[in-house]
Amino acid sequence: MASYQSLYPGALYSTPNPSYYTPPSSYQTAAGNLGMALDARTANQLGDLNIKLNPGQKIVEIQGISGATMESIPNQHLDEIRRLTQLTGVSPSLHGPLVNASGVEGQGGYSEENRLGAENQIKSAVLRANKLDPKGNIPVTFHSSANLPSFQPHTYHYDKDGKRIREDQGIFIIDEDSGQIKQIRQEKRFFEEGKEFTGKEIKFDPKNELNRINKDVWVDSISQINRTADFAEEHFDRAKQYIPEIQSIPNIEEEFYKKLAKLNIDTIKDENEKKLFGNAQRNIETGRIYLRDSYKNMKNFFDKAWSAANKNGDENDKKRIEEFGKKYGASLKPGFDSDPEKIDQLRTTVNEGLKLLSNLNQTPKLFKPLNDFAIEKSAETFANVAQEAYKSFGKNAPIISIENPPGGEALSTGEELRKLIEASRNKLSQNLKNQGFSSNESKKIAEQMIGATWDVGHINMMRKKGYSEKDVIEETKKIAPFVKHVHLSDNFGIDHTELPMGMGNVPLKPMIDEIKKQGFKGKEIIEAGNWWQFFSTQGGGNPFLPSLEGMNSPIYAMTESPGWAMGGVYGSYFSGHGPINTPIHHQIYQAGFQNMPVELGGEIPGDRGRFAGTPNQ
Repeated sequence: MASYQSLYPGALYSTPNPSYYTPPSSYQTAAGNLGMALDARTANQLGDLNIKLNPGQKIVEIQGISGATMESIPNQHLDEIRRLTQLTGVSPSLHGPLVNASGVEGQGGYSEENRLGAENQIKSAVLRANKLDPKGNIPVTFHSSANLPSFQPHTYHYDKDGKRIREDQGIFIIDEDSGQIKQIRQEKRFFEEGKEFTGKEIKFDPKNELNRINKDVWVDSISQINRTADFAEEHFDRAKQYIPEIQSIPNIEEEFYKKLAKLNIDTIKDENEKKLFGNAQRNIETGRIYLRDSYKNMKNFFDKAWSAANKNGDENDKKRIEEFGKKYGASLKPGFDSDPEKIDQLRTTVNEGLKLLSNLNQTPKLFKPLNDFAIEKSAETFANVAQEAYKSFGKNAPIISIENPPGGEALSTGEELRKLIEASRNKLSQNLKNQGFSSNESKKIAEQMIGATWDVGHINMMRKKGYSEKDVIEETKKIAPFVKHVHLSDNFGIDHTELPMGMGNVPLKPMIDEIKKQGFKGKEIIEAGNWWQFFSTQGGGNPFLPSLEGMNSPIYAMTESPGWAMGGVYGSYFSGHGPINTPIHHQIYQAGFQNMPVELGGEIPGDRGRFAGTPNQ
């Protein structure tokens, strides 16, 4: 049966319990600034909204966190939610599905198909969100990543002098072409080029390690191509050994290969000669297979070299690669490598290609940090969706608000989220300029359309990585200028719990202070998933009340004392009917009017009639 908790029962105990109030770190805000997330476990958001509006909050966040849940909310329900919130004067927001906007799916790697799928899912949620508030720039929250481990795992510790020390524990990298993901784990290293050997362990440096891997992979790949070409030459040499009389003839290889490849061994009568020619022919065919494999891989790495040179490569390398491509691309006919009469041409092409690829000034970067790649691809997704939303709704388009996921997951720090939002805005701005918008206009639209949802509970979970309270506040400073929306939940810095504020160790006040220094005027949403899950059915009731207590929110709209955490006062109605509009409850909240004249509802009798002309009457 649906139920709700009254904030003012008017019975024996009619004031909040102050046990959650933890001054002086508590952040105090008016109840009218606070919203509450609905129960994310149900697609019946309309039904849950009807229940959750009862305590009187003026902001609600519709939950579509699960993709299946979001798809199960009918459009008619969204229309009805809009009508209900307008009727009650409530402002809505939406939490969109948890998807990986980058297209990266864990160890499964990256695929453009995954990214496009995420883009379409995000776009659907944003466009449907407009139904909730067609003229209100409704914020729609999406996580920067969903259930992915940190791409740059690290911890912090403090030395005896209080200095913070970062310890990198590896790095995830990706081959952009194949989408293959690889984790570089921290290994003990003692030898370092260009430095005197000391016998001491070299500190792990992800950047240096990535450079080493790119160099090693490139050298190993070119070496493998070279080995395959050598195998081909070995088989060609064996073929000649079976027919000794041709070895003394100069420049005869290609003609010999042509004739031998076309030779019909069945026409040879001498069995010994037939055997020799048969062995020669098999070796030539095997040699051609190795040579064709070398050619295939050489072309693949030529493409990688050209791509790398065009991004941030050496100009001289770029010129040499271009010359090779023009020379051989024009002279080689399609399928020439399958022609037995073109063995020498195939061999020359492979050898010249290997010579070029082995002597580049700058080693192509086959792998790049997955963190950078994910930011780049996520920015593309969010920018494309924002562009479509602006095209559909103009200045009334929903806002894409990108949230930091639980601490320890990918793109979960303030620094990483800031980079993602900057990249997304830059990409959207470029898209709009390509459509004819001015640079200034494009920049303003991008800043309006894309921002951050800062989850104070999520960032606090970095405590388990060795972050201190100061570090958590510092991460908030980095993202503060971009914050458009706030999620409030408490925890103890370890697991992803969502308790009402004041029940854990989240340093809320200093974080919100940093955000408000940047002019933040957005919504503050109470996310108390654990309250719904564990306590609402066991007498815990609605998390809105303990949240008001935890933040000692002012009871009255003028945002002055008293607050909800005042506590220690009891009120009760008398038996029977008792007095109408019982003054005891006005006394409790310091708004009594007993000292006013009776004519105005007080208890001080006057000595003249109400029309006697006395000024205070």
